[in-house]
Amino acid sequence: MERLKECAQGERMTVLMSLALDGMLDSSDRQRLEEHMKTCVACRTEWQAMAKVAALFEESPAVGPPLGFAVRVERRLEDQAKKKRRTFGGLAVATGSLSLIGATVAAVLILVLGIAAWRWFDTSPSLQQGTQTVTQVASGVGLMGKGASLFLGDLLLRYGAPLVLVLGVGLLVLLGVWAWLLVKRPGGTHHNGFA
Repeated sequence: MERLKECAQGERMTVLMSLALDGMLDSSDRQRLEEHMKTCVACRTEWQAMAKVAALFEESPAVGPPLGFAVRVERRLEDQAKKKRRTFGGLAVATGSLSLIGATVAAVLILVLGIAAWRWFDTSPSLQQGTQTVTQVASGVGLMGKGASLFLGDLLLRYGAPLVLVLGVGLLVLLGVWAWLLVKRPGGTHHNGFA
């Protein structure tokens, strides 16, 4: 089979051919296309191939989607959106709960370490002198520093154990709320929110 020479106006003529097949070509462009195809073998061959394909499409009956296709697609899209909302909601609950738990654990640790350090300072004579020095420096800063130092020391000695207990109960309550939110979050069809 002999090789056809490429047409210099090939792209423009292909656009015109496509418009002609769709019935959207005006008379002047239609005449220009016909004149060009009289002299250009490559464009004439392309026109014949395009016309055959267009004829095949016109002869074949148009087949629509099966019955209920659109409804199934919409349901799947809704299900995917629900899953995304549940996942995002779960992550939000988990992140918020973990931050609250982290803050509570940090507070408990600081309190426990403070009580342990205060009791340790109380038993060591050299550390007691250091503590007294810190107290003197705090009093040198002003009445507020001394008052805060005395208040915190007294608070830790008198109410250290109850504060640890209260913080522990708070942590348990936060864990309980987190578990309840995880199980009862909205958007699920089952009791735990998962589909």
